[in-house]
Amino acid sequence: MGVRQAIAGVFGILVIGSAATAAERLVLEPYPGIVWHDVVNQANGVHFFREQMPQGQTPDNFQDLLTAQSITNFSGSPSAFLSDAFTQLSQNCQTFETVGPTVAEEQGREVAYGRFYCGKQKDQALGAHLFFKVIEGSDALYVIDRDFRIPATDHPSAPTLPEDQAVSFLQAEGAARKYLTDQVYVCDPVFPDPKCTSEAVPTGR
Repeated sequence: MGVRQAIAGVFGILVIGSAATAAERLVLEPYPGIVWHDVVNQANGVHFFREQMPQGQTPDNFQDLLTAQSITNFSGSPSAFLSDAFTQLSQNCQTFETVGPTVAEEQGREVAYGRFYCGKQKDQALGAHLFFKVIEGSDALYVIDRDFRIPATDHPSAPTLPEDQAVSFLQAEGAARKYLTDQVYVCDPVFPDPKCTSEAVPTGR
């Protein structure tokens, strides 16, 4: 089982039993750069699951992935959820490193950031870098991850790449961190935020 499948397995367990909720909504602004398209976009009441890839990539050959979903039956904090996810993801990697969870407060909500670096997936010739943001909503946790596939490596956080690719890869990871921080957030009519008046794209509501 690959890391991408492992994530689906972790979340598949945790989303069972979702219920209806209030009018708050997770917002994903358009990802910078090339156009991304929906591979999966499903919603049922409060629960939603959305996967996006850049144009030209498919589930069979993707290198980049952006996933967002809501979790309603996890009673812990965003950092606790992320710690659990790291533990389960580690079981599918021969070598791995983690950064975080790092706890912060945004819009009066607790959030957690973290990065999971898989050097080599078990039984695969690939690794993955996964960048997470988990937001505590009023009735759900919102889990967003930006994923990169990498060649298998013994140095999970620093894969060996040609010099020109290494520079662009580091720039892409920096852009991913900035995107999660600045362009992914929750809009709630009870606690209005100025950025919620923009033309941001709502996800799952």
